[in-house]
Amino acid sequence: MKRRGAVLLFAVVAAVGLYAVPAGAEGYRGSRARLLVVDDDPGRRTCHGKHHRRFHTIQGAVDKADPGDTIKVCPGRYEEIVTVTEPDITIRGANAGRDATGHYRGPESIVAGRQGRMAAGLVQLRADDITWDGFTILGAPGQQNNPPGMYTDPAHSGYLVRDTIFQDNGIGIHLGASGERPTLICRNRFVANNEFDPTGGYGIYSNKGARQVLITANRFERHNAAAIFFADQGAEQRDLIIEDNKSVDDLSFLTIYNSARVRVTRNWIRARVGDPVFKGPASAIFIGARNDDIAVYKNKVVAASGNGIDVTNTGERGPTTAPPTNVVVRRNKVAHVQKSGIEVSATGIRQYQVLGNRSNDNADFGIHFAPGTNGGTVTGNTALGNELDCKDQSTGLLNTWTGNTGRTADPGTICSLPTVDDPDGKDHGSKHHKKHHKKKTKKQKKHRPDPCRCTLPWRY
Repeated sequence: MKRRGAVLLFAVVAAVGLYAVPAGAEGYRGSRARLLVVDDDPGRRTCHGKHHRRFHTIQGAVDKADPGDTIKVCPGRYEEIVTVTEPDITIRGANAGRDATGHYRGPESIVAGRQGRMAAGLVQLRADDITWDGFTILGAPGQQNNPPGMYTDPAHSGYLVRDTIFQDNGIGIHLGASGERPTLICRNRFVANNEFDPTGGYGIYSNKGARQVLITANRFERHNAAAIFFADQGAEQRDLIIEDNKSVDDLSFLTIYNSARVRVTRNWIRARVGDPVFKGPASAIFIGARNDDIAVYKNKVVAASGNGIDVTNTGERGPTTAPPTNVVVRRNKVAHVQKSGIEVSATGIRQYQVLGNRSNDNADFGIHFAPGTNGGTVTGNTALGNELDCKDQSTGLLNTWTGNTGRTADPGTICSLPTVDDPDGKDHGSKHHKKHHKKKTKKQKKHRPDPCRCTLPWRY
């Protein structure tokens, strides 16, 4: 497997850029920058005082805004399509700066769709360095063919989308970004954006090219396809970091095709199980055809109707001859999924590493390398309490298994029985160590930087 010198470089560049980009996306505030206020209630004193120019629609304010201006939108319901074509505009709703994944929200500034009205998106960002902060974008529930809640133009970049609730849209965000500047999507809540196609539903969807994008600290709920979907048909996605998100009752958390240099890190996933309509099986994390340089690191999967982590040749429209390459699955925890905890069926030669994972109490295999696999590396994993803990079906055992723990294995040599000190694959440290670790963790969380302003470099 080739070295990934570019990986750390990208992470550092992205981290440095993200320190600057949100500030830049919020705009250079020179002496000529203005504040424009939107209030849909003409009978009241505006929520931002009486000394600013007042508009009754968001689009009206956008049409008058110049680069560097800020638009503040009072609570209310705005049934309109908002299209921003000037760069360096900041649009702040009533809950700007308030984490949309939490409970501390005030009255909302709502951009609402109208039944039967189609567009590229209810909100369309079509210029560089635009900030959108603190809204609810609401589709028409129960209606098919709703537009996306937001569309970001793939010809531009430097978007900052945060603290916004996306609910009942056709898609939450139809994501595009040129990568000239990093784009940041953080602290948003995506809820049941299924109102486009009876067989699908996505929180974030990309098929026009998304580059240099950080998706972090968001919450996804009840999507009928995948919370995040990078499509096989269309422009390649590249240089993506997906970290510290939470997925609750989505059919799948992440499906990746046709993408390069992707980091999937520290996400928590409880995928949907037992839905009589959208039955699956669906994998919590699915890495399909035409991907290269994908790292899946320190994620926690606690339920799925299919596999926990799935590496396969499959393309969006079925079998393909372009297997993913350079895939590392490392230090993840997978439990209670309906099929295999970690499943590798992709046929790239010496392209897949499965390192230091825990795959326990799954309905089928703990770790499975399917027929046709060749040259995979499986090292230091623990698989216990599965129907069969370790399974390799390659002809003549073509994958390398070393230092793995499991009670049941086929062939029997690929995993060893757990030791007395580690009977169930869990870390049994001393009470003092656990107490110290707990205090340290709380302290670290307290001082953790704002995810909407920066991210630490991703490391192996």
